[in-house]
Parts: sequence; C-alpha cells; structure tokens
Amino acid sequence: MSLTVDQLYALMPAIYRTLDANNGGPLNALFSVIAAQGSILEENIKQLYDDEFIETCAEWVIPYIGDLVGCTPIYEIDGVATGRRAEVANTIGYRRRKGTLLCLEQVAMDVSGMDAAAVESFKRLITTESMHHIRPCHEAWVNLRKGGALERMNTAFDTLNRTVDVRRIAPRVRAVADPDPTALDINLHNGKFNIPNVAVYLWRWTPFQVTQAPAFQLDNFRYMFSALGQNIPLFNMLLPRESFSRLTGRMDVSQPISRREFERNISQFYGPGNSIVLFADGVAIDSSDICCLNLSDCPPDMWPSTLAGKIAIDPVLGRIQFAADYPVPDQLEVSYCYGFPAPIGGGPYDRSANLTSPLVVDPNFIAVVGTTVPTLEAAVAQWNALAPGSKGLIILPGYESYDVDLTGAAAIQMTALSQLWIISAQVLPGSGDVFTYDDACVTLRGNIEVQGLASSTGTNDPQPGQLSLSGLWISGSLNISGQASIVQVMDCTLVPGIALTRWGKTTMPKAPSIVASGAEVKLGLTRCISGPIGASVGGTTRICSSLLDSGSRSSVAYAATDFTSEGADLHIEDSTVIGKVHVRLMEIASNTIFLARLARNDAWSAALWCSRKQAGCIRFCFLPETAITPQTFKCLPPNSTQEGLFMPHFVELEYGRPSYGMLSGDSPMAIWTGADDGSQMGVYHFTQETESVSNVQLRAPEYVPFGMEAGVFLVPSQPVLKPPCIGYGYSYITFVDMCGEQEDDLRFTSIGAALI
Repeated sequence: MSLTVDQLYALMPAIYRTLDANNGGPLNALFSVIAAQGSILEENIKQLYDDEFIETCAEWVIPYIGDLVGCTPIYEIDGVATGRRAEVANTIGYRRRKGTLLCLEQVAMDVSGMDAAAVESFKRLITTESMHHIRPCHEAWVNLRKGGALERMNTAFDTLNRTVDVRRIAPRVRAVADPDPTALDINLHNGKFNIPNVAVYLWRWTPFQVTQAPAFQLDNFRYMFSALGQNIPLFNMLLPRESFSRLTGRMDVSQPISRREFERNISQFYGPGNSIVLFADGVAIDSSDICCLNLSDCPPDMWPSTLAGKIAIDPVLGRIQFAADYPVPDQLEVSYCYGFPAPIGGGPYDRSANLTSPLVVDPNFIAVVGTTVPTLEAAVAQWNALAPGSKGLIILPGYESYDVDLTGAAAIQMTALSQLWIISAQVLPGSGDVFTYDDACVTLRGNIEVQGLASSTGTNDPQPGQLSLSGLWISGSLNISGQASIVQVMDCTLVPGIALTRWGKTTMPKAPSIVASGAEVKLGLTRCISGPIGASVGGTTRICSSLLDSGSRSSVAYAATDFTSEGADLHIEDSTVIGKVHVRLMEIASNTIFLARLARNDAWSAALWCSRKQAGCIRFCFLPETAITPQTFKCLPPNSTQEGLFMPHFVELEYGRPSYGMLSGDSPMAIWTGADDGSQMGVYHFTQETESVSNVQLRAPEYVPFGMEAGVFLVPSQPVLKPPCIGYGYSYITFVDMCGEQEDDLRFTSIGAALI
C-alpha cells in the first residue's frame, strides 16, 4: 500500500512544512502529484498479477491468454451469456471433451448464442450388419406405420436411415467472387449422410412467452390464441439446462408443436410451468380436460366436433374449441409461447434497455388504464384537458386487448413542449406507479389520430409536442395531422393490411398504417413492423431496425399521403422494405433491403425513386433494378442487369408467421454478409446472426472427432412453399411469388401434362 499525501508530507522536517505553509503550500502540492502517480504505479503492479489469470485480466490481455491455450479469436456476439473471456476460460474444459457430441453442441451454443444440436450421420446409414453386432432397430426401410418418425424426417431428430451420400458435408471448395452470388446453404454445408459427417443444426427462432392474455373469441365455443385472431403455430418453452448436462433433445429447442407430439404427451406441453395453459375466469384448467384435435376449417367456417366434456386445442393453428356440454367461462385467458426471429414489433420481451430512464421527468399526469381510468379514451380525454406543455404517462397493463376509437374529437392533442408516453407495462403489485417494461404487450383494435396544436403564444416554439408509443400491437391506422409534432414509435406493430383474417390474410391489402399529413411531422420508427407509410413533404421520417411491408413488391411502401407523389425526407438503417418507395430526399439509407419492382404499365419512373439526386447517400443496400438514387456505395446488385442473381430470398413474407422476414438459405452470400460490418442486410442485422453462424464454422472443426467434418444447417432455412390449386385442361393458374404477389399464367394441366 503506497503512502497517502498526508503520510508523505508528515515525513518532512517540521521546519520545511512551516516554510511551505508560509509560502502557500507548493511543497504540499508537489507531494500530492507524487502520491497520485504512486497510486497509479501501485495499481499497475497489482494489475500485472491480475493479468496472469483469465478471470481478472484486463480486456486487452484476453487474446494473449487465448493464444497460450490455442483459442483463436472469433466474433463478439452481443447478448451471448458466454463472451470472449468465458470462452477462453472454458477452452481447457472444451479440450478435455474434444471429439464428443456433447462438447460440440456446447461449444456451438456458447459461441453463437443459438440452440444447437449435433448429429453423427454415420448412425443414420443403411449398412450390411455384422452378425457379431446386430442392431435390431436399425431398419433399412421406411416404416409407414410410424407417423412420428415420418414427421421428424429431415430434421435434427430424424431417425430414418439413408443410403450413403458421397459428398463431403463441409462447404465445397470454390472460387469466391466479390460480390458473391452463391447461395448461403452452399457456404454452410454440402452432403449430409456419410461416415465422416457431423451435422450441426442451429435454431433461428426465439421463443416469446405470453402470460394470461385474453383469448380472441370467435363465438360461444371457439377461440384463437392470437390476440389478432389469426392462426399461429404454438411453440414449446425451453427446459432449464446447465452446461454439459445432456445432449440436445426435442424439448431443448423451441419450435412449432405438432399435433402428434401434443396428443401423445399433453402433460409435457400443457399445464402450469409448461408452454400452454388455459385459465377459465382466472383458474387454470386441468390437463385432464384438454384434448388435441385438428381444428382445420372443413367445410369453411366449420370445425370438427370436440369430445364431450373436453376442450380441444390445435397447436398447429393456435385454435381452441369447447365441447357443447362443457361450461364456457365468462373470460378465457391463455398462456402460450410463440416464435419469432428477433425481439421487434412489440412483444413480451424486455424493452427497458431501449427506453430512457425515467421516461418522463416530473410528469404531472399518470394514468393506468383499467385502474385509475376505465378506458384509453378516458385517459386521452384527461390528457387533452391539461394545460399546454404538460408531461404525461399512460400505462396499458399486461396483455389486454382494447377496441379503441381515438379519432375526431377523441384524438390525441399534442401542444408545443408537451410530452406523452403511451406504453404497455407491468404494474408491480402494491407499488402504485412503479412499472416494468417487459412481460407486457397490449393490442389496440381501432384507429388513432394525433393532432399537433399551435402554440398558444402564437410564436414558433423550438420544440413541438412529442408522442411516444412503445410495446403495442395496433390493428388499425395512425393518422398524424395539424401543426408540427414529433411521433416516436418503438417496439410496436402496426399490422400490415390493418387487420388479419382467421387464415392470416390481410383484410385491407395495401392500406396505409401511418399517414403523416401534418406540417413538419417528425416520425420515427425503431424496431417496428408496419404497413405502408404516407408522409407529406416538409416533415422527416427516420426508420431503424424495422420492417415496412406493403404486401407486394409492386405496391407502394413509402410516399406522400396520396401514395403517388414524393414523400417526406427519409433516413433508414438496418431495415427491410417490401414495396415501392418515392421520397424527396434520401438522407441516408444503410444496410437496408429495398424489395420492389414496377408493376405492369406503372406510372412511376422507378421502384425506388429519389427526386433529389444531388444530396443524400445510399450505402450497403440492395436496390431494385429500376432505381433513381443519389450516390451509392457498395450496393447490390453491382449493375441493373444482375438483380435476379443477387435477389434476397426469404423463408416467409406473410405477417403473423414465425419466420416473417427471415433470410432463407437460398439468399446470396452477398446479402448475408453485405452490411457495413460484414453482417446480413435487412431488419435482422442487429441479431448478428451472420457472426453467430461464422463462429460455429470456425469452432466446429476443432472439436469434431478425428477424421470427421462438420456442416452447419439452419432451422429453418428453406422458403415455405404453397403449391397452387390446379385443375384440368387449359386454364389460368394463379401462382404466388415470394412476396405474396399473385401472377397468372396460362398452362395446360392434367394427368401427364408434363409429358407434352
């Protein structure tokens, strides 16, 4: 321990201390500097000892210790429980288990943050068995009576056997172009079923748990799990799991629950603490009252009958039906788990890190809907009656659903210098005004209008009124009118197409979700899903980590309020836009996919049309073939004739599906690594999925058994194909492209038509 200033100064003879005091204390000041530098030196000496150990070393030392144990650097992934320091610390433990599936799975999960399963392909090969090593259950054929095995076919838990695939499972050796149009799957794996092959599966879905949300009621006996009333597949929750505890099984990964597995083991998926629970008037329904049933529509708007005294659940469609003799509760609440690629667009995920703390400084208005005020309309009416420049907070608790009409006289009024938050949150019991911004997502069905009001003083105030929305699903439109105002939408979903049918189709295709017709409206979307946006020139729009979906590549996604002329200036980053865009000025577009095209006989000059080409910048984006833009930098395709070669492909582009907006394995590597930091373009850029998969590719060869190779398989990877319903003879067949856009083609269809 070094001496303090007082201790050093006390060592000086008293005469010098006296003279120093008479002269204003310059010597004392000198000793202060010496003591400070001595403390720094002492701390450095202590740190030299701490740097000998990975647990206490400085950040810059980690790569050097990693080099000593042969741990080469990999990409840093935000949010991964085991970071670079932990991986280096665990390397010795990994090395001791090298060559085992348990180790390979654990390493894959630690470096990627994704659920992983490793499969030895040689165990799934049809072989001529030795009489000294007979495997009675190793069948050389497919037993069509085993429906469970057929259901797991081509998954990580497949138990069917194959003939040998002589291709290597590792990615093929090839010349890499710049930019690279090769499909992602080719860069991850090649063959699968061979003796030296190990397949590593990575799950891309993130499970989200909804707790005691009101079920969507269709009639007296039928309900839907989704608050929006459409079919959704139910997912299973993840089991608690410790490192190196067991190999990955079905319940260790979150994916859609099939009817077969739900019917065979209802108690594994249903009940308190499990994935699915039904609550009748607040009381959990016992699993003995639950049965599994295919509740598909047959005929239309009719479901199969439920067994007497039972409640039927269809986990594939997310439907509930009471038997005719079962007492129907006054209120049915559901707890369930759904899957989605990332925490965007509202949901039960924690939004605290994305919000300022506190939301409003010294608010003079706090309303909790359902507690202090009966309805959202009543809360807005109280807000409108406040003095100009007020600060308010309206809390929408839990997972409630409300039918609202905030238009006309009931519209939200924003005066200059005012601030209002409308946010979903959990109200802590007995805490009064203490809220947590997780495990809550409120659904609003209806239109919302925001009116910007001029200053009462008649002067131009520097700061217009600001409205912020967070954690909401809005099945309706948001209209912003009047004077200057600021509207921030964060972690919300404005349902593309306004609302959804039971089958997931939009009720009002191409209808705008947001219309900003007011003067100088500043609109912001962060981690949102929205339909088309119309914004008048004079305002500005900023979109970050969001998905803008017009329903079709040839529909308008962003323009003026008439959806024909140029819209407000646009700043967009890390987003995916499905549909045409026409702006006055593209301030900047970065890491964004513009999936658009001109319709037949389209009046627009380009699918992406920027009126001002002398200002603005577009960088690291995918642009349509017809694009009028300012200066571009490292955008795709390199020239307009190669749009098809570099076209991004998606697993699904239908809102409400678990893989919505997710890049598929058919996407070019140039899209998968086309962002400015080498990650993927589009709305899921922030998930660092590219880096996660690359980490597994870097680490897997170190831990596979000797003489074996590994390939990476993404779950899901391929687009969901929906074959058209065709008849016989010459007819116009309607095909649906990857954006849900219908195209008609005249073809001859009948038995043997392909031979003609």
